[in-house]
Amino acid sequence: MNGNEVKTDKISMIQTKNPNYYIAVDKNDIYTIVDANGNKKIDDNYTYIEYLPGNYFIVAKDGKNGIIDSTGKVVVDLKYTSIFRFNDTNLLQAEISQNNTIELFNFDMQKVASMEKAIIKQYNENGKKYILLAQEENFRYYDENGNELEAKTIFPNHRLFAKKIEDKWGFVDLSGNVEIKAEYDMVTEFNEYGFAGIKQNGKWGVINQNGEIIQEPIYKINWINPSFLGKYYRINSWYSDSRYSSDAVYNEEDEPQE
Repeated sequence: MNGNEVKTDKISMIQTKNPNYYIAVDKNDIYTIVDANGNKKIDDNYTYIEYLPGNYFIVAKDGKNGIIDSTGKVVVDLKYTSIFRFNDTNLLQAEISQNNTIELFNFDMQKVASMEKAIIKQYNENGKKYILLAQEENFRYYDENGNELEAKTIFPNHRLFAKKIEDKWGFVDLSGNVEIKAEYDMVTEFNEYGFAGIKQNGKWGVINQNGEIIQEPIYKINWINPSFLGKYYRINSWYSDSRYSSDAVYNEEDEPQE
Protein backbone atom coordinates (compact mmCIF):
# COMPACT_ATOMS: atom_id res chain seq x y z
CA MET A 1 0.00 0.00 0.00
CA ASN A 2 3.05 2.27 0.44
CA GLY A 3 4.49 1.42 -2.97
CA ASN A 4 7.24 -0.85 -1.66
CA GLU A 5 7.87 -4.04 -3.63
CA VAL A 6 7.06 -7.17 -1.64
CA LYS A 7 8.75 -10.40 -2.68
CA THR A 8 6.29 -13.22 -2.20
CA ASP A 9 5.16 -16.51 -3.67
CA LYS A 10 1.56 -15.29 -3.52
CA ILE A 11 -0.25 -14.89 -6.83
CA SER A 12 -3.24 -13.04 -5.39
CA MET A 13 -4.02 -10.81 -2.40
CA ILE A 14 -7.70 -10.10 -1.80
CA GLN A 15 -8.47 -7.03 0.29
CA THR A 16 -11.10 -7.54 2.99
CA LYS A 17 -13.35 -4.91 4.55
CA ASN A 18 -10.84 -4.74 7.40
CA PRO A 19 -7.64 -2.99 6.22
CA ASN A 20 -5.58 -5.14 8.58
CA TYR A 21 -6.36 -8.36 6.73
CA TYR A 22 -5.79 -9.63 3.23
CA ILE A 23 -6.54 -13.10 1.93
CA ALA A 24 -3.56 -14.41 0.03
CA VAL A 25 -3.55 -17.26 -2.47
CA ASP A 26 -0.39 -18.99 -3.67
CA LYS A 27 0.34 -20.91 -6.88
CA ASN A 28 -0.95 -24.12 -5.27
CA ASP A 29 -4.32 -22.50 -4.48
CA ILE A 30 -3.50 -22.46 -0.77
CA TYR A 31 -5.16 -19.63 1.16
CA THR A 32 -3.83 -17.78 4.18
CA ILE A 33 -4.35 -14.47 5.98
CA VAL A 34 -1.69 -11.76 5.67
CA ASP A 35 -1.29 -8.09 6.47
CA ALA A 36 -0.88 -5.33 3.87
CA ASN A 37 2.84 -6.11 3.57
CA GLY A 38 2.27 -9.80 2.97
CA ASN A 39 3.27 -10.90 6.48
CA LYS A 40 1.48 -14.07 7.48
CA LYS A 41 -1.11 -13.62 10.27
CA ILE A 42 -1.98 -17.29 10.86
CA ASP A 43 0.08 -20.46 10.81
CA ASP A 44 -2.34 -22.84 9.12
CA ASN A 45 -3.07 -23.09 5.41
CA TYR A 46 -6.52 -23.59 3.91
CA THR A 47 -8.08 -24.37 0.56
CA TYR A 48 -10.49 -21.43 0.94
CA ILE A 49 -10.87 -18.38 3.20
CA GLU A 50 -13.65 -15.78 3.30
CA TYR A 51 -13.76 -12.75 5.59
CA LEU A 52 -16.65 -12.24 8.03
CA PRO A 53 -17.56 -9.22 10.17
CA GLY A 54 -15.92 -9.08 13.58
CA ASN A 55 -12.49 -10.43 12.63
CA TYR A 56 -13.69 -13.91 11.73
CA PHE A 57 -13.07 -16.03 8.65
CA ILE A 58 -14.86 -18.95 7.00
CA VAL A 59 -12.20 -21.52 6.13
CA ALA A 60 -12.09 -24.83 4.26
CA LYS A 61 -9.71 -27.73 4.64
CA ASP A 62 -9.91 -31.40 3.66
CA GLY A 63 -13.39 -30.82 2.23
CA LYS A 64 -14.81 -29.42 5.48
CA ASN A 65 -15.75 -25.87 6.46
CA GLY A 66 -15.46 -24.04 9.75
CA ILE A 67 -14.68 -20.60 11.18
CA ILE A 68 -11.52 -19.17 12.72
CA ASP A 69 -10.74 -15.84 14.36
CA SER A 70 -7.92 -13.49 13.35
CA THR A 71 -5.42 -15.38 15.55
CA GLY A 72 -6.15 -18.64 13.76
CA LYS A 73 -8.15 -20.11 16.63
CA VAL A 74 -10.99 -22.38 15.48
CA VAL A 75 -14.27 -20.97 16.82
CA VAL A 76 -16.62 -23.17 14.77
CA ASP A 77 -15.37 -26.70 14.14
CA LEU A 78 -14.35 -27.68 10.64
CA LYS A 79 -17.06 -30.28 10.14
CA TYR A 80 -19.58 -28.63 7.84
CA THR A 81 -20.29 -29.18 4.15
CA SER A 82 -20.90 -25.45 3.72
CA ILE A 83 -21.12 -22.23 5.72
CA PHE A 84 -22.55 -18.97 4.40
CA ARG A 85 -24.49 -15.91 5.47
CA PHE A 86 -28.21 -16.58 5.45
CA ASN A 87 -29.78 -14.01 3.12
CA ASP A 88 -29.67 -10.49 4.60
CA THR A 89 -29.77 -11.64 8.23
CA ASN A 90 -27.11 -11.48 10.95
CA LEU A 91 -26.84 -15.26 10.88
CA LEU A 92 -24.57 -17.86 9.37
CA GLN A 93 -26.08 -21.06 8.01
CA ALA A 94 -23.91 -24.14 8.45
CA GLU A 95 -24.95 -27.40 6.81
CA ILE A 96 -23.97 -31.06 7.07
CA SER A 97 -25.25 -32.65 3.88
CA GLN A 98 -25.14 -36.29 5.05
CA ASN A 99 -28.18 -35.84 7.32
CA ASN A 100 -29.45 -32.44 6.11
CA THR A 101 -28.49 -30.83 9.41
CA ILE A 102 -28.86 -27.05 9.49
CA GLU A 103 -27.22 -25.04 12.26
CA LEU A 104 -27.41 -21.26 12.72
CA PHE A 105 -24.69 -19.12 14.27
CA ASN A 106 -24.89 -15.44 15.17
CA PHE A 107 -22.05 -13.04 14.42
CA ASP A 108 -20.56 -13.74 17.86
CA MET A 109 -20.12 -17.32 16.60
CA GLN A 110 -22.64 -18.67 19.10
CA LYS A 111 -24.84 -21.53 17.91
CA VAL A 112 -28.48 -20.43 18.19
CA ALA A 113 -30.27 -23.28 16.40
CA SER A 114 -29.73 -26.81 15.16
CA MET A 115 -32.07 -29.22 13.41
CA GLU A 116 -31.57 -32.45 11.46
CA LYS A 117 -33.37 -33.29 8.21
CA ALA A 118 -34.47 -29.69 8.05
CA ILE A 119 -35.38 -26.92 5.66
CA ILE A 120 -35.00 -23.19 6.25
CA LYS A 121 -37.01 -20.33 4.78
CA GLN A 122 -37.26 -16.59 5.33
CA TYR A 123 -40.64 -14.85 5.28
CA ASN A 124 -41.95 -11.30 5.51
CA GLU A 125 -45.33 -10.99 7.26
CA ASN A 126 -46.76 -7.47 7.53
CA GLY A 127 -43.28 -5.98 7.26
CA LYS A 128 -41.88 -8.33 9.90
CA LYS A 129 -39.21 -10.75 8.72
CA TYR A 130 -38.84 -14.12 10.34
CA ILE A 131 -37.09 -17.41 9.72
CA LEU A 132 -38.75 -20.82 9.71
CA LEU A 133 -36.58 -23.82 10.57
CA ALA A 134 -38.62 -26.99 10.07
CA GLN A 135 -38.42 -30.76 9.87
CA GLU A 136 -41.01 -33.50 9.41
CA GLU A 137 -42.51 -33.23 12.90
CA ASN A 138 -41.22 -29.97 14.37
CA PHE A 139 -40.59 -26.32 13.52
CA ARG A 140 -39.33 -23.14 15.17
CA TYR A 141 -39.27 -19.42 14.37
CA TYR A 142 -36.32 -17.03 14.68
CA ASP A 143 -35.63 -13.37 14.02
CA GLU A 144 -32.72 -12.13 11.89
CA ASN A 145 -30.41 -12.19 14.93
CA GLY A 146 -31.23 -15.77 15.91
CA ASN A 147 -33.64 -15.04 18.76
CA GLU A 148 -36.44 -17.61 18.93
CA LEU A 149 -39.90 -16.13 18.30
CA GLU A 150 -43.40 -17.16 19.31
CA ALA A 151 -46.05 -17.51 16.63
CA LYS A 152 -48.28 -14.92 18.30
CA THR A 153 -45.51 -12.34 17.84
CA ILE A 154 -45.28 -13.06 14.12
CA PHE A 155 -49.02 -13.41 13.49
CA PRO A 156 -50.68 -10.88 15.85
CA ASN A 157 -53.97 -11.04 13.92
CA HIS A 158 -54.34 -14.81 14.24
CA ARG A 159 -56.69 -16.35 16.78
CA LEU A 160 -55.08 -19.78 17.07
CA PHE A 161 -51.47 -20.93 17.02
CA ALA A 162 -49.76 -24.27 16.49
CA LYS A 163 -48.43 -25.78 19.71
CA LYS A 164 -46.56 -29.00 20.48
CA ILE A 165 -47.74 -30.57 23.74
CA GLU A 166 -45.61 -33.51 24.78
CA ASP A 167 -45.23 -35.43 21.50
CA LYS A 168 -48.38 -34.24 19.68
CA TRP A 169 -49.51 -31.02 18.01
CA GLY A 170 -52.67 -28.98 18.50
CA PHE A 171 -53.68 -25.31 18.64
CA VAL A 172 -53.85 -22.76 21.47
CA ASP A 173 -55.24 -19.25 21.79
CA LEU A 174 -53.29 -16.09 22.65
CA SER A 175 -53.37 -17.00 26.34
CA GLY A 176 -52.06 -20.49 25.70
CA ASN A 177 -55.37 -22.24 26.32
CA VAL A 178 -55.85 -25.38 24.24
CA GLU A 179 -58.57 -24.78 21.66
CA ILE A 180 -57.93 -27.77 19.37
CA LYS A 181 -56.72 -30.90 21.11
CA ALA A 182 -53.09 -31.93 20.59
CA GLU A 183 -53.62 -35.20 18.74
CA TYR A 184 -51.73 -34.71 15.48
CA ASP A 185 -48.24 -35.81 14.46
CA MET A 186 -47.66 -32.42 12.84
CA VAL A 187 -49.59 -29.29 11.88
CA THR A 188 -49.03 -26.01 10.07
CA GLU A 189 -50.00 -22.56 11.28
CA PHE A 190 -53.38 -21.28 10.10
CA ASN A 191 -52.97 -19.27 6.92
CA GLU A 192 -54.70 -16.06 5.86
CA TYR A 193 -57.63 -18.11 4.55
CA GLY A 194 -58.26 -19.76 7.92
CA PHE A 195 -56.96 -23.24 7.07
CA ALA A 196 -54.20 -25.32 8.64
CA GLY A 197 -52.67 -28.64 7.73
CA ILE A 198 -52.93 -31.62 10.07
CA LYS A 199 -50.79 -34.73 9.73
CA GLN A 200 -51.54 -38.23 10.97
CA ASN A 201 -49.89 -41.52 10.05
CA GLY A 202 -47.76 -39.84 7.41
CA LYS A 203 -50.66 -38.17 5.57
CA TRP A 204 -51.98 -34.61 5.53
CA GLY A 205 -55.49 -33.26 5.93
CA VAL A 206 -57.05 -29.84 6.56
CA ILE A 207 -58.79 -28.20 9.51
CA ASN A 208 -60.47 -24.82 9.99
CA GLN A 209 -60.29 -22.48 12.99
CA ASN A 210 -63.45 -23.98 14.48
CA GLY A 211 -61.71 -27.32 14.73
CA GLU A 212 -63.78 -28.77 11.92
CA ILE A 213 -62.12 -31.30 9.63
CA ILE A 214 -62.29 -29.95 6.08
CA GLN A 215 -60.36 -32.89 4.70
CA GLU A 216 -59.42 -36.08 6.53
CA PRO A 217 -55.69 -36.88 6.29
CA ILE A 218 -55.39 -38.61 2.90
CA TYR A 219 -52.69 -36.60 1.13
CA LYS A 220 -49.23 -38.11 0.83
CA ILE A 221 -47.13 -34.97 0.40
CA ASN A 222 -43.37 -35.33 0.42
CA TRP A 223 -42.34 -31.81 1.39
CA ILE A 224 -42.34 -29.95 4.69
CA ASN A 225 -44.85 -27.25 5.72
CA PRO A 226 -47.47 -27.52 2.93
CA SER A 227 -50.13 -24.85 2.42
CA PHE A 228 -53.87 -25.46 2.02
CA LEU A 229 -56.91 -23.73 0.56
CA GLY A 230 -59.99 -25.59 1.69
CA LYS A 231 -59.43 -29.26 0.86
CA TYR A 232 -56.74 -28.43 -1.71
CA TYR A 233 -52.97 -28.27 -1.19
CA ARG A 234 -50.68 -25.87 -2.99
CA ILE A 235 -48.11 -27.03 -5.51
CA ASN A 236 -45.37 -24.73 -6.77
CA SER A 237 -44.20 -26.19 -10.04
CA TRP A 238 -40.85 -25.51 -11.65
CA TYR A 239 -42.53 -25.03 -15.01
CA SER A 240 -45.81 -23.25 -14.25
CA ASP A 241 -47.52 -20.95 -11.79
CA SER A 242 -48.69 -22.16 -8.41
CA ARG A 243 -51.77 -24.36 -8.45
CA TYR A 244 -53.84 -26.35 -5.98
CA SER A 245 -54.51 -30.06 -6.08
CA SER A 246 -56.67 -32.66 -4.38
CA ASP A 247 -54.69 -35.64 -5.67
CA ALA A 248 -54.24 -38.08 -2.81
CA VAL A 249 -50.65 -38.85 -3.85
CA TYR A 250 -48.18 -36.13 -4.73
CA ASN A 251 -47.01 -36.24 -8.36
CA GLU A 252 -43.21 -36.50 -8.43
CA GLU A 253 -42.90 -34.35 -11.56
CA ASP A 254 -43.98 -31.30 -9.54
CA GLU A 255 -41.45 -29.84 -7.15
CA PRO A 256 -42.16 -27.19 -4.50
CA GLN A 257 -39.90 -24.16 -4.70
CA GLU A 258 -38.06 -23.65 -1.40
